[in-house]
Amino acid sequence: MTVTNGTLPIGWVFYDADCPFCARGAARWSEGFARRGFVWLPLQTPGTAARLHVTEADLRAEMRLQLADGTIYSGIHAWLVLLRSIWWLRPLAAVMALPPLGGLAATGYRWIARHRHCLGGRCAVNRREPCRHSAFFEMP
Repeated sequence: MTVTNGTLPIGWVFYDADCPFCARGAARWSEGFARRGFVWLPLQTPGTAARLHVTEADLRAEMRLQLADGTIYSGIHAWLVLLRSIWWLRPLAAVMALPPLGGLAATGYRWIARHRHCLGGRCAVNRREPCRHSAFFEMP
């Protein structure tokens, strides 16, 4: 498997393809990260749980990043690795990794990951009910 620059990948980014919020993010960001050697794949790809050494139940809890050397990152830590791969995003990664902000970034990521199916105003899991967690993200 190669990336857009014709080299072997330096890592694989696994995202929830069933989540519209995640799929839009992957569509928006995957090309830029592909130029730096990252391949984006759905968490739903067969064999992903075994490849990432997690249970099927835990697989979709958050995005995951596997580097070519086998190192696996998840959640905000995966994003920090990705952000550091783009020179103009390195300052953002540095700020997000600072002790007081790192905890806030991790908490924010976990909140978004838990509520990602509700970010459009209607819960994608239970489409008949408004999502009680999405008011922060609704457009006026």
